[in-house]
Parts: sequence; C-alpha cells; structure tokens
Amino acid sequence: MVAGRMNKKNGFTLIELLVVIAIIALLLSIIMPALKMAKEQGRKIVCKNNLSQIGKAMEMYEMQYNYKRFAIRKDASETNDYWMGKLAPYSDNTYYAQQYQEGKKIDMLLCPSAPYNKYQADPTGPYANPSGQYGTATMPWSWARSTGISTIGSYGINGWAGLDYYYESDSMYAPYFFKNWMDISPTVPLFADCVWTIGWPRGNDLPPDTLQGSAAAQLPANSENMRRFCIDRHGRQINVIFRDLHADTVKLEVLWTLPWSKGYKVPSPLPRLPNK
Repeated sequence: MVAGRMNKKNGFTLIELLVVIAIIALLLSIIMPALKMAKEQGRKIVCKNNLSQIGKAMEMYEMQYNYKRFAIRKDASETNDYWMGKLAPYSDNTYYAQQYQEGKKIDMLLCPSAPYNKYQADPTGPYANPSGQYGTATMPWSWARSTGISTIGSYGINGWAGLDYYYESDSMYAPYFFKNWMDISPTVPLFADCVWTIGWPRGNDLPPDTLQGSAAAQLPANSENMRRFCIDRHGRQINVIFRDLHADTVKLEVLWTLPWSKGYKVPSPLPRLPNK
C-alpha cells in the first residue's frame, strides 16, 4: 500500500493548469490597462510640470521688462533667439540656457508623449517647412536657427499673447493681439502641446482631418492654426498653461471655447472632430 502511494504521480492535472492559465490571463487583462493608464498619468504630470516651468519663466521675463508684451521675435530674421531662447535666462532649470546655446536636448521643452527620441528628420517629407519641421501627436517639432543649430520641442506658444514683429502690422493678425500683458485674462492659454513652435488659433478655424498631426500642406500659416494644437497627445486631450499660471488637461473639443485672442468668438456649433 505504501509503495502504491509512493508511485502515484504528483502534479497538476490538465484542467487545473488551464484554470491557472485562465486566472493569470484574467489578472493581466485587469492589470495591463491600469498600468497603461498609470504610465499615461505620469506622462501628463511631467508634461504639465514642463508647461508650468515655461509659464513661470515667461512671467519672470515680464517682471524683468516691466510687463511689456513678450517679444517672441524682434523681426522675421530673428530665428536664434526665438521664444525658446528668450526664456532661457528666466528658467528654473539650471542647464536650460547652456543646452539651448549648444543645441542639446532640453527636457523642459519636451512632452514625454512626444519625446526627443521620436524625432525623425525628413527635410523633404510632408512635415517639412522653411523654418524646420512640424511635429505630430507623438513626434516633437524642429526649429531651424540661424546658427545652424536646431531646437527640438513639443510645445507651442499662443501667438496672440506675445509680440511678433513679423505679424504685428499684418491686417489679418493685428486686431487680435493682446496689446497689454496685464490685461490678459487669467483663462487665456499661453503655451500648450503643439505640433509647431507657435499658433494663432481662431474660433472659425476648421478641425484637422486627423488628430495625429497634420502634414505641412494642411497647416497654412494664415489660417486653421487650431489644428496645430488639436492633436491626440493625451487621449484626445492636450495640456495647457494659462495666464494665471495654472496648468490643466483640456479636451480637444474644448479648445474652441478658450479665449485665445482679443475679441475671440466661440463658434456655434462647435466643430466635430475626427475619431482619430
């Protein structure tokens, strides 16, 4: 009897193994989406922190210059000290100015959902433009500077909130600039996730054909600038830093309701966006 029991095989039956496998698969189906959501939440937090630093640097610049309008650039030829360069001395990031000067990676300018290592230079591709290369929802943009160095980034400034001499006297732009920094409403966006360095959104801008980032041909300089911000970077949302220096995650549909410019008019009805 003892020998018989000793010879009896120990282990799992096939049914027991299948049950274990099924339980593991069920647990993974529950855990994996939660992990994915946690990772995206972490990227959002880092992104908002970056925008907060950029917004604070802009406020420090304003304090230094007695709240004159932020000079995005002094003329059309000023590509080296564009807004990214002008903010460098006012950043809390100790290395920002040096990294900008040397054309190195600047973490503060990069959203984790459109990171530096996703950038792919393609001078003749659909995203190329005379000043560099547009980004996408997941790829940063590239700004070509007069020094031959390019700056890579994921955020764009609201052009209506600054002073851009290139467009200041243009009749298509002039009426909509905020002329006094201190009069800008707390709810006006300053910077946001963007496929380019700058944008001038209008209430009558049409939505993009895709939320993944439009090609250069679909991003005209003088219209449809909301498309530059309307990208699926954080689950049909983007992060925005406002004039009162609070950063928030904004649904893409809500972008058309924000007071981007002087005299901004919210469209009715709001545009219908593509599914992806």
